[in-house]
Amino acid sequence: MRAIINIDIFWYLCILIPFSFIIGIAVTEIFVFITIFFFIYKNRDINYFKDKKFIFLIVFSIYIFLNALVQTPYQDLKYQSFFHFRFSILAISILFILNFFKDKIRSKKYLPVLVFIFTFFVIIDAFLQYFTGQNILGYEIIGNRISGIFGKEQILGSFLVRVLPLLLWIIFFYKLDIKKNKNFFYIFFILYFITIYLSGGRTSFILLLISIFFYIIFFKSLRKIISISSVILILFIFFTSFVKIGKSDPSTILIIKTFNQIQTKFNFEKGEIILKNDDISKNKNISLKNFYIFSKAHTGHYVLAYHLFKSSPIFGHGPEGFRSYCRGVNYDSDIGMCSTHPHNTLMQILAETGFVGFIFYIFGLFFVFFKIIQYRKKFNNHPKIFCFLSCSVAIIINLFPFLPNGNFFNNWMLIINYYYIGLYLFEYNKFNKI
Repeated sequence: MRAIINIDIFWYLCILIPFSFIIGIAVTEIFVFITIFFFIYKNRDINYFKDKKFIFLIVFSIYIFLNALVQTPYQDLKYQSFFHFRFSILAISILFILNFFKDKIRSKKYLPVLVFIFTFFVIIDAFLQYFTGQNILGYEIIGNRISGIFGKEQILGSFLVRVLPLLLWIIFFYKLDIKKNKNFFYIFFILYFITIYLSGGRTSFILLLISIFFYIIFFKSLRKIISISSVILILFIFFTSFVKIGKSDPSTILIIKTFNQIQTKFNFEKGEIILKNDDISKNKNISLKNFYIFSKAHTGHYVLAYHLFKSSPIFGHGPEGFRSYCRGVNYDSDIGMCSTHPHNTLMQILAETGFVGFIFYIFGLFFVFFKIIQYRKKFNNHPKIFCFLSCSVAIIINLFPFLPNGNFFNNWMLIINYYYIGLYLFEYNKFNKI
């Protein structure tokens, strides 16, 4: 009986790490701690530490630690990077727990039910806010964006689009009968996609479209459901763009605002275009070659990040170096525009970790892409390929280099990134044994 309880607790806590963020990051950190503790307490296999992929992660963590030690001037920012290695331990802990429980827990159908209940709660709560102006906790719409259970943190779309690959992994790992439950999945994916749209997050919506593209290509058993759900999403967008049925209008953010923000006037000066940064100060300029990238603010962040990269191209300015620089100038830079981070993973990696960090980043992405091509061709009809592809898509979406993104060194972003790396290693090792 004791063993059954242990299995339930640690397996559930491991899988529910991303969903715990619904309650708060403190709860997520507790789940992470318990997961790592279980690995340290139970593991007796030194081969986990000899794995080349784990060594790759640890070397990157050591680089982050040393870079922060030398270059990050603020103790609070330096402290965060000192313990970056715990995320590498998290990834290997996920791998260990999946290996430890895989033959004992698959028959337990409670976890998929629990996961879908959590997800439906988030979706229904968001729709409630959309139609009434308030969610179940009384949170109101902020800036024409639905935030649902997350209140003032407008991360609903980001959360859903990053959790979606895990939901697909659960569907295939537990071998849920898609044909038998097709009506449920139709309703689920239709509401899921629409909720991401209602959140008003432009990056989240574009990442959703990219995800849908991958899912239609890779997941034959879900292709029809995903395709029809996408068509209904498009029809919903068109309908709500002309007929107001809710308390917010995402189209004004996703379409009209985006169109207005990427426009600029061509004013050549010494072969460059000068973009007036009049949202911050009328006497400042942002220099760019051609046009706004996503918006004036994003352009300013990227210009500053590029400036920081040029001033220290090998090692960058250290983790959270963008924020450190902005603190040093009281968030009033003469070059570009200050913020807490550059709002783009690629630019942050270059500015804060330099070319050395970029090598780790680009190698990881290319490795995942290469293995997708290799394994899909070799194991196309293998029943386990869909779990592997779900994890692969998750890593690509989370580290996508060509869209605005959250702070790479933010705890939530690191947890979700390394969580999927742990899942990926678990699925990857299956095919190496075939």
